[in-house]
Amino acid sequence: MGEYIMAKAEYRSSIRSKNLIKKAVAKLIHEKELSKITVSDIIREADISRGTFYAHYSDVDSVLKQIENEELEVLIEYVDRFGLENIMTNVGELLTQICEYLSRDMEYYRMLAHSNMLNNFLWRLVEVYYDRLLDMVMSQKKAPNRDEANIYLIYVTSGAKQTILSWLNGNLNGSPKEISEIVGNLVGLNMEYYS
Repeated sequence: MGEYIMAKAEYRSSIRSKNLIKKAVAKLIHEKELSKITVSDIIREADISRGTFYAHYSDVDSVLKQIENEELEVLIEYVDRFGLENIMTNVGELLTQICEYLSRDMEYYRMLAHSNMLNNFLWRLVEVYYDRLLDMVMSQKKAPNRDEANIYLIYVTSGAKQTILSWLNGNLNGSPKEISEIVGNLVGLNMEYYS
C-alpha cells in the first residue's frame, strides 16, 4: 500500500512538473522568438531544476511537440465524441464545447494563441478531418463540384478558426455559447447558398 501511495505522489509530481514546463514555454513563446528559447530560460521561468526538465523532455522541441500533440489529441476527442456527421448541421455546438474547453485555462491558451501555436493545432485538427468533410459537403450536395466544396470548407474552417483565436485574444465580447451560435448561424447561411 505504501508503494502505491508513493507511486501516486510521484505521478502527481510528474504531472505538476510537466504543467509548469508547458506553461513556462507558453509564456516564453509569447515573449520572445521560439528559436531563442533555451532550456535555461524554461527552467528559470518554471522554477524547476535542470534535472527535473530532463527527466521529462530532451530539449525545447520535445516540449513543443508534446504540447501540440496533447492539445490536438484533446480536440480530436471532442470532434469524435460530437460526431463528424453532426458538424455540418450543428457546428455552433462543437465550437461551444471547444471554446469552453479552452476557457478552462484562458491565460495558457491566450499565450499559445499569441505565439501562433494554437493556430497550428487548429489547422492540424482541420487537416485530420478535411477529406471526410469534403466528401460530406459533396454528398449532401452543399456544393455542385469538388472545387466549390473545397472553397466552401476553406472559408468555413478559416472563419471558425479565426473567430476562436479572436475570442481568445479578447477581440470579441461574449460567452463561448454566444460566439459559437453566431458562427453556427453564419455557417447555416452559407449552406443555404448551395441549397
